[in-house]
Amino acid sequence: MKFCVLFSLLLLSSSAFSMGIDEISHMAIERSSSLDAQEMESRALQSDASFRGRWQNPQVMGQFGSLKSGTENASTVEVSFTQPVPLSNKFSLRKQMTVMALENHKKQTDFFKNWISHQVLLASWKVYVTNELYKHGTERTRRLTLIKRYLETRPKVTIKQRVELSIVSSMLYQLEKMQDIKKHDYEISLNDIEYWLGKKITEADIGLTLPDQYNVAFVDKVDTTRDIEFLNAKNILRISQMDADLARKESRPDLFLGGGYRVENVAPVNHFSYAIVGLNIPLWDTGADRIAAARVREIRDQKNLEEMEKKLFLKQQKQVELVKLSIEQLKRFPKKYIPKNEEAIREAEVGFRQGLIDVNTFLLAETQSHEVIDQVFLSWLSYLENLSTFQLMKGRAFNWDQ
Repeated sequence: MKFCVLFSLLLLSSSAFSMGIDEISHMAIERSSSLDAQEMESRALQSDASFRGRWQNPQVMGQFGSLKSGTENASTVEVSFTQPVPLSNKFSLRKQMTVMALENHKKQTDFFKNWISHQVLLASWKVYVTNELYKHGTERTRRLTLIKRYLETRPKVTIKQRVELSIVSSMLYQLEKMQDIKKHDYEISLNDIEYWLGKKITEADIGLTLPDQYNVAFVDKVDTTRDIEFLNAKNILRISQMDADLARKESRPDLFLGGGYRVENVAPVNHFSYAIVGLNIPLWDTGADRIAAARVREIRDQKNLEEMEKKLFLKQQKQVELVKLSIEQLKRFPKKYIPKNEEAIREAEVGFRQGLIDVNTFLLAETQSHEVIDQVFLSWLSYLENLSTFQLMKGRAFNWDQ
């Protein structure tokens, strides 16, 4: 299924970052303790793969005893050496399973690195957006405070004048509450970026800005083959299939080959050399039960993979629709609306001070204009969050140019 939404976007180059996009991502990846832990696990899997393919160690035995022949007592010394020789390739199969686990672990590590990059860049945008929302709210609070002071200087001789002052005062109370929330959001975003980068920064250190024009083509289709959840489920199924094969091969006996040497200290001294050929046959065979269990798990994992693929397909479909919806909101609230609505607020303020419009008209114009300004920033952030989620599903780096 193909989803195509033509949409244009002209962004500032990566040099807009004071720190640089690559530097921000690299710094977050470098300081991740979770990635360090995954690297240790990778080393452990590499060592595991090394010894899993080896045959069992040979067995060397020494025996000492006594020998009685008639009235003569003597001692005996015997040394033997045996080497198990598998009648199947079960050791190479064990190694393949470990190598497969290592390859899957590397894919998960690569995904995690990409996820960190997405998160730190989204956190950078949140710092910028929340700071802009807070600054515009601060300017709005300053403006309404001046209007309130202006109203307080007028004689309150009519009910209308008293009501107008009450309305402005109530709006200021609500606005101050909203500013507390916006300030909190900005501080949280600073804490988030500090967590990723390991140091305190401000919005100026990042240097992001909204694009002036939107002119990019978003063309994509649903594809689950690179989704990390699908890859994990597929790997689990492959391991289950190999485990079922391994269960069948391990039910076969092992061949033992070797030799020995025995000395009996009697008169005359007897020397014996012999060969050893044997089979390791379990008296209580549990191989059939293990094969049955492995086979059932293989069928289970096959069903899980089929169900997961359907869920991921639906999940990506929904995410594509969310990206398309976000793009429509970006088109509805472009950056050019910010200066236009700021100018509309200034005109409304001038009109109120000159007595050309009343308080209610001014407040309505001021409130609606600020809501549009907020939507410009919020729509952009919503687009980035939805785009990031979709790109992670596709195993892509965070790229808001497409």
